Amino acid sequence: MNRNTLERDLKKVGVSLKGWLPVLQCDVCKHHWEPFSAAVGASAPTVRFDYWQCKNKCNAGAQPSHELQTALPKYIVINDVPGMLFGEEDREEFEEYVQSMDATIIPNN
Repeated sequence: MNRNTLERDLKKVGVSLKGWLPVLQCDVCKHHWEPFSAAVGASAPTVRFDYWQCKNKCNAGAQPSHELQTALPKYIVINDVPGMLFGEEDREEFEEYVQSMDATIIPNN
């Protein structure tokens, strides 16, 4: 699953993806949570299939796809900038994001 597909599927259950680490936000109550923040490393707990569900149960009745429920990110760091990729096709977009923060790069106008 790539990031674009994940964002589309999250929208269907009333959730928005914010940033590269990722932070989820309920579209109804605007509550934020980081379901994957503790899921890094060999001793990390298993990610729950309901990671997308708002703590306030705003989207409790939503029916997510199996692909959305089982999405697992890959944690990477490029130039000291951490991010989570949901598919290898996300790597190029993340690399561009990291490069955009480099003050030494001069845009080609």
